[in-house]
Amino acid sequence: MADRRPLMREPSHFSASAGSTPALPGLQFLEHDATAVERNNAPSIIHEEDAEEDAADSFRGLSGNGLGLGPSIAMTQTVRRVSIQAVPRRATGIGPRSPPIKSPSTLSPPGSSNPFADSFPRDSSAENTPDLRRERFSPRDDAGTFEEFRRGVLKNGRQSSASVNDYQKYLHSNDTERLRGAPSIKSAYEIDFSPTHECPTTRDFYQSRFTWLNMSIIIICIFSCVFSGIFVGLAIREPFWGKRITSYGPLKPADAILLTTIFAKLIELSFVTCFVAFLGQVLSRRAFMKGHGRGVTLSELSMWRWIVQPGTLITHPASAKYAGFSVLGILSLVSAILATLYSSAATALVQPTLRQGSWQQTLLAGRVKTDFANVSYVKSLCQTPIRTDKENGGSTCLQIEHAGQGYHNYQRYLAEWDKAAANGNGTTKQEKRPPGFGLLYENTTITAQWINVINTTEVSKEYGRAVNNVSLAMPHAGVFEAAHHARNGILQPEELNSEGTYSLKASVPSPVVNVLCVNMNQEELAPIVYDTWSDEIVNITTWDSPGLMDNATTNATTKVDDIFGWNTDEPTSLPPVFAKYPKPFNTLMNHTSYPWGRGAIYLLGRGGPNDAGLNMTDTFSLCKVSVWITPNCTTQYNARSGGGTMEAHCEDKADDMAYIKRNPDAMTINRVANWMDIGFDWSNALSLQTGIMDGSASNSRLLTQLILSPKNKDPGNYQVDLSPTLPSMGEALAVMSGCTLLKSGMDAPYVTHPWNYTHTIIDEPQIQYFNASLQAQQYASGGIEDAWSRGWLIVLLFVFLVNIGVLVYFILHRGLVTDFTEPPNLFALAVNSPPSHVLAGACGGGPEGKHYSVNWFVNHEGNHLFMEPGEKSSLLHRGHAHSPGTVENLNPHLHVTPSTGLFSSMSGTIRNRLGLETKPPQKLRPVSAVESLRAPLSPLPQSRPTSIVGSEYELQEGYERTRKHYAKLANRRSIL
Repeated sequence: MADRRPLMREPSHFSASAGSTPALPGLQFLEHDATAVERNNAPSIIHEEDAEEDAADSFRGLSGNGLGLGPSIAMTQTVRRVSIQAVPRRATGIGPRSPPIKSPSTLSPPGSSNPFADSFPRDSSAENTPDLRRERFSPRDDAGTFEEFRRGVLKNGRQSSASVNDYQKYLHSNDTERLRGAPSIKSAYEIDFSPTHECPTTRDFYQSRFTWLNMSIIIICIFSCVFSGIFVGLAIREPFWGKRITSYGPLKPADAILLTTIFAKLIELSFVTCFVAFLGQVLSRRAFMKGHGRGVTLSELSMWRWIVQPGTLITHPASAKYAGFSVLGILSLVSAILATLYSSAATALVQPTLRQGSWQQTLLAGRVKTDFANVSYVKSLCQTPIRTDKENGGSTCLQIEHAGQGYHNYQRYLAEWDKAAANGNGTTKQEKRPPGFGLLYENTTITAQWINVINTTEVSKEYGRAVNNVSLAMPHAGVFEAAHHARNGILQPEELNSEGTYSLKASVPSPVVNVLCVNMNQEELAPIVYDTWSDEIVNITTWDSPGLMDNATTNATTKVDDIFGWNTDEPTSLPPVFAKYPKPFNTLMNHTSYPWGRGAIYLLGRGGPNDAGLNMTDTFSLCKVSVWITPNCTTQYNARSGGGTMEAHCEDKADDMAYIKRNPDAMTINRVANWMDIGFDWSNALSLQTGIMDGSASNSRLLTQLILSPKNKDPGNYQVDLSPTLPSMGEALAVMSGCTLLKSGMDAPYVTHPWNYTHTIIDEPQIQYFNASLQAQQYASGGIEDAWSRGWLIVLLFVFLVNIGVLVYFILHRGLVTDFTEPPNLFALAVNSPPSHVLAGACGGGPEGKHYSVNWFVNHEGNHLFMEPGEKSSLLHRGHAHSPGTVENLNPHLHVTPSTGLFSSMSGTIRNRLGLETKPPQKLRPVSAVESLRAPLSPLPQSRPTSIVGSEYELQEGYERTRKHYAKLANRRSIL
């Protein structure tokens, strides 16, 4: 069975000292005599069996000439016909090179009796040139041949040349057949290589700090350090960008996101570039540390791939196994993770995103042009194409708006009630009943709040009749205009890609509509019904005649004067007058405008029978609708894309933003006299006056069906309450009239002080300021508000810290050395280095296992650099990876105690005879082949390369810089 041991270097018996000329390659001599070599016409193709016989005869001749060789050892012949062509030899010195040997006929000049005369070039240089020839015996030689060789040596104490030849041959007959007639089967490793002549470096391996490469790396490090620091600052501070990043601003959101992504990628790439360069410098400098370092391993040389190609940690786990637990390995693994996650971290914490800010106290400005509920100004806001009806055009347009808004709000309110009743969620507690509803500018939903809630049951029992008193607070409509005013600079949703939102709490007063409905009978209403105490025929024609409706008033008293606050002594507090008694399911309005300043309108409705068997025909409900302004509220406006919401928060819901809390001197406006004119237009628009002609309008019918019905009519124990399944008549009227408050509040004051301007409408709008609290969405850095997202800050912070460390490293180190972790540089260094058995078996499928743990050093011969393994790694590998008895040397020219076997003695004698020795060999104890095979291999205590001991160089001019730089790096102690 063939020997499968990896390629191993043959013993260095060709050189007598570390400073000798490269060893003589294996020679083959003719069997007959030495003169056969001198023949000028020697054939280039010979039989192998002849070559073996010639070699044996030559050895005998050399023994007779004083070489000290013992008797010839019988050699086993293997009949093979092969082609052998001499390989040209080159001079190893600096002087002129000898011409290549073309054929065996040129081994010696004609007539020479010495077959080796002038066959080898003389080198006058004393340089210690490493033998970089790839001369190896085959790991596939027959094991039997090697065992026979070993047994012969151990038994006789000497070597057989035939056994040596058999042991050195590594190509089988089938290998030669594969060459298909190639001129030579000589191994590709059997070549001469003179480092100082074949591979002198054109550039020094050390570069100063002022080179373009060093400056570029420092600039990239500065860029990465500065911008990664900026990213960390942005992630920690979480700034809001405001107007700087908007859809119409200097930087659009899409551009900001793209810019952040680009800079994050640049930081990531620069971080990888700087750290890989740092890693290369640390490892390359460590490889020069022959005296105090442990060199570098393949796993360390591949650490840069962890960062550039993190997937190699999975595809090549062996590299992480042997270097992942070192300080540099852990740092590289962490950097690989940081580089992989940096873009994600920047996206999560630095990339501008819409984020809700906290509540910020601010002072907002609002435009004021008129007093609250100025009917003339409200009419001017109505949009109509009619330009030829100046007297009634505004009222007509305003009534259409009232009808549209009032009916819409009322319908939505009833739909909410239907849902609550169907689900059994109805209640008699007014504060928990469905709130009021409104719509502003067709896209802002208004939510009103019930305030000043009274106990209907107790009040009704007190007066002996059903009393339905409700107050509905509406938000101040002027807040909408202030929120969109350019002076306040609030970012609108459309400026944020129609995605932003904001909430505004305005400390402003709120208008309130109060509806007081009292059940009465026909006799109790008689004092205020014009048809009962006037002989005139009352109909729509006579009642609307000039002067009758407007001036109808009375000083009569009623049983409900205390409830409604009527006072005949005050003109503005007189009771209303109705034209007649309405028919069932009809309503009437008083429309009495005399005197001005009454501030309220009145509605009279009559009930009727229903399907439940309840007949309310004799029950009349008199309702007072008035408006007042309260300082106990605040208005909250929530803006979003496509619209928003506006709410009135009063009393307990107002918190510290209530207008009364910010303005302690604020007062309540109990009566808004201007609203009466708006109320008349509103009631006409909603068909609440159709009872004058018995119109039986649908709205009137629905309202009268909501009149409260007492459970017990006994005056002593009168009981009535709100229905849990139906709204009351007062609640319905309040919701329907709420739209008038929104129209009345446009461009109205934000204070409760009386109007102090000369004109009711100001030509040039005035600015009023009010306190507000704003919570707005803006594009901001810092990511979302979830706590787990802050974990990305670790990635940004670590990248910044590593960048600082790398930058400091490059600033403190004066210049760079060649980065041998870069594949081109490593390949150029390795291909011109002596081969080593420590990587045996790795030339095909690549290194594996403990190949990654072998330590390597960079040595130099003149200005040529090469790699070699350390002593400890070499000896351990030889002791465990190869069969016993293998004779091998990593660096033949740098051995401390070389063995002196058969070929070493022969080579030294030949070189002495030919005059090739330029200095006496070192006085070293000779070691026989038997001792070299039997001697145990003990590892040295350090991992230094073998060439560090006794290596001396006589450098020529031009090598001084390399020597100084190398010596400086070799004596370093710091691992960085």
